[in-house]
Amino acid sequence: MLRFAILTAGNIAHKMARTVAAVPGVVEPYAIAARDAARAAELAAECGFAKSYGSYEELFADPLVDVVYIGSTHNFHAQHVRMALEAGKHVLCEKPLTVNAALARELFALADEKGLVLTEATWTRFQPAIHEFKRILDSGEIGRVLGMTANMGCAVAQKARIAQPELAGGVLLDLTIYPLTIADIALGTPLSAPRGLCEKNENGLDVQETVQLEYEGGKLASLYVTGHAVLDNTATVWGEKSRVTLEADFWHPEKLTVETEAGIRTVELPFQATGYEYEVQAIARAIESGARECPDMPRAATLRILEQMDALRAGWGIRYPFE
Repeated sequence: MLRFAILTAGNIAHKMARTVAAVPGVVEPYAIAARDAARAAELAAECGFAKSYGSYEELFADPLVDVVYIGSTHNFHAQHVRMALEAGKHVLCEKPLTVNAALARELFALADEKGLVLTEATWTRFQPAIHEFKRILDSGEIGRVLGMTANMGCAVAQKARIAQPELAGGVLLDLTIYPLTIADIALGTPLSAPRGLCEKNENGLDVQETVQLEYEGGKLASLYVTGHAVLDNTATVWGEKSRVTLEADFWHPEKLTVETEAGIRTVELPFQATGYEYEVQAIARAIESGARECPDMPRAATLRILEQMDALRAGWGIRYPFE
């Protein structure tokens, strides 16, 4: 069984540690590393991990670690992924994999050179309700697809990870990546770069935005995202016959509805644990089978979304200080 390690002991790392503990038999909960040794030790003890480290370097130096989950802030993703790959570890990295597409291409090339799996942990793509959503669209049940709308709002504009440029802040990488992902799953590759408008905070970072995309066959996507307030957080794909809606919160849905003239059909697909378990299962399967990527999260999809976010930032004049 693959020995699984977690980098950092923050909120996302806590959720991943609880996930690994809740689904035994997938990976071995092996090690947790944080800059604060006490926090790492506390989380390891709480969730049954065998080891803890007070530095990332110690974790990377451990020859028994097979795969590392990177849960650091966006600005550190590329650095930490590179360190893990150089140390010979497979990597599951929180979204976004990097802050831009150029860095992601470099890291995928390094993973190939080392013969390792590098996967972006956009948890949405791995979940059962998303698989059912895609099946419904492909089945033709809602008729010819016309387009998609999505609203996403979380009251996070004042949080450091959103407000601070040095953390690669703004809602684009943190929130808007999700409706862009749903549009990618539902509608495919857009015909041109996305267009959008944004409101910026005092630090010049986007805190709410609208994004429009155009696809082959006249399909359109309209996305609204805000860091100021909680919205209905649903995403709907519209067809000539009916519509399918990913219910709140659409980026980790456990329910979807299909509305037709005959009525409303509801599909419920609850998580086994937290919703993170599916990405852990997927990377374990990929590593054990000798694959270079997870089918649910292909490299091409990671790069497509990063390229779309690069284009939006370029249009808005937003550049992170470390780029």
